[in-house]
Amino acid sequence: MRVFRLAAAQFARSRKEAFSGQGGLQASARWHTAGRAVVYAAQSLSLAALEILVHLKQTNDLQPFRFFVAEIPEQFILMPPSHPARWQTEYRISRAFGDAWLKASEQPVLRVRSLITPGEWNFLLNPLQRDFSLKWVIAGPSIYAFDHRLLEQS
Repeated sequence: MRVFRLAAAQFARSRKEAFSGQGGLQASARWHTAGRAVVYAAQSLSLAALEILVHLKQTNDLQPFRFFVAEIPEQFILMPPSHPARWQTEYRISRAFGDAWLKASEQPVLRVRSLITPGEWNFLLNPLQRDFSLKWVIAGPSIYAFDHRLLEQS
């Protein structure tokens, strides 16, 4: 399965850095609570960009970004048949779901739904899980520039 990782350039100078999970240690997100090494990726580069854009407030926030492409063998991806009720509206529920997966450490990748684009998928990668491999990263770092029109104020 091909996935895309988009990250601020200052935290993505190399594959090792971009896939270290250090960002997850610093801040909570939809599928985890702070203090856990985790890497977020998406099924397409455009979805990865939307997942970043939803958090930006102004064009001035657009710092340099880099992207990576990874090919993950499907046997390493946990694809749950369902997600917990109210995961879209209650962070405590979606975070508990992701935290439980990280703690179990049975699979290096978890496929989760995108809230921004229904029907599309994001992927959580656990860089501390024994089967995780930087060899999956097949491209990057590559420069990514957001089109300024995406955040222009009218």
